[in-house]
Amino acid sequence: MVVGVGDDDHGDDGAGPLLARLLETAGVEHVIESGASPELDTWKIREARPDAVLFVDAVDFGGKPGDMALLETGDLRNTGFDTHRAPLRLTMEYLERELNCNCLVMAIQPGDVRQGAPMCEEVISAVGLAEDILKRLAARGDTAGRMK
Repeated sequence: MVVGVGDDDHGDDGAGPLLARLLETAGVEHVIESGASPELDTWKIREARPDAVLFVDAVDFGGKPGDMALLETGDLRNTGFDTHRAPLRLTMEYLERELNCNCLVMAIQPGDVRQGAPMCEEVISAVGLAEDILKRLAARGDTAGRMK
């Protein structure tokens, strides 16, 4: 399952929802556009009972805008609040315990997440690359469940 996380009104933070919409439009199954509060969609994920969940989110990991990294649950902070109501790590830990599934984050380094900022070209390009990769995997029959 792929879950797009972020806020379209905050520039590059909209990368996750944009990717989810592109995948849904392309007919890729098991995609959720979660917005800024992925914890509110855990019921949808539980109903699907995936082997793995790939969250796609703008994450400041110190790269250049548009850089991507694949992060495990333990790579994320578990305290404080970010652009989402609760840290994504808590949602991932909950799903891993509840469903015995593997959770990963496809992190896209944002450049500007200010209210009303446009998405930068580097992040748009990264979303396009991620879309291409995930569509190819879906067409081959590979799923996020094989990310173990």
